[in-house]
Amino acid sequence: MFDKTINIVKVAIAIIVVGFLYYQFDHILEMLKPPTPPAPQIVRITDNAWRVEFEASKRTVEELTQKLKDSDSKILAEVHKRSEKIDEIGRITAELKQTRKLNQASAHVYLKGKKTDHHFIKIYATASDGSKFPIAWAMFHPNKEKDKLWKTGTYPLKFYTDIIETEQPSGKYSRYVELNIRNDRMKETRGNIYPLKITDVKWAKNPIKTKHFYRWNPRIGIQAIFTSEFFAPALDLSIASYGRTKRDMDWRFIIPSIGGANNKDGTEIVFGFTPIQWNFGNIVPLVENMFLGPTVAWDTKGMMSYGAGFSIPF
Repeated sequence: MFDKTINIVKVAIAIIVVGFLYYQFDHILEMLKPPTPPAPQIVRITDNAWRVEFEASKRTVEELTQKLKDSDSKILAEVHKRSEKIDEIGRITAELKQTRKLNQASAHVYLKGKKTDHHFIKIYATASDGSKFPIAWAMFHPNKEKDKLWKTGTYPLKFYTDIIETEQPSGKYSRYVELNIRNDRMKETRGNIYPLKITDVKWAKNPIKTKHFYRWNPRIGIQAIFTSEFFAPALDLSIASYGRTKRDMDWRFIIPSIGGANNKDGTEIVFGFTPIQWNFGNIVPLVENMFLGPTVAWDTKGMMSYGAGFSIPF
């Protein structure tokens, strides 16, 4: 009688502990969260080609999202309009240097004493490698009316942003970015690529496997109960779980079970209770969704024993 009372007390204590963990799980996870991820590491390959290394961080995604929101980003507004989840977000900043040239000679002069007389010049920008390419033009007509002395225009420029995404064995991510510009309108520059100087790269990615605690996620499973007294195939029902989704679980919680065991008197009903199970299939090759946890079981005669339960949820 005393032993039976002790066993009942042990079960009661286990239920209290599981209940405490159940209601405090989110708080416990918050305490166990890793510290703020380190700042992204930026490596300048050349002025127009950078590599940024970073760790997935929900907080960094939120910070960069806010920056786009502050700058009235149209693509961010469209994402929110479509209720889409942001997986990755980035911003690349580049610049063309200011140029100034005094007493520039005309590229073309037509002076015949007519109204069509003109001076024509090209306006150049300097690429990050020092090469120059035309971005605009200006034409001066000395014999026309004051409001028609000048004509100006810009050349159609093509901007190329190349991005390569990689994942390192350590779990960190790298993004390689490269910016170039082309002017294919002019014969002298057609087909040439001019590097554009990058001044800043910001990149962030949400963790691929954001996990949640689901307080209500009933899942039926097949369980094998192994104790010091018997082996019993059983059906179980887990109440809560923790994992990426309700089906992709790392942990199962509060798992009652019922099954049958053979003894010398025949088959008898066995009841089991497993407070927590871990999905060891995540680390074992060729095995998926196989859970293991401590189990207490008792039969119809009141015999209680302790062991382990192996489960495969449906």
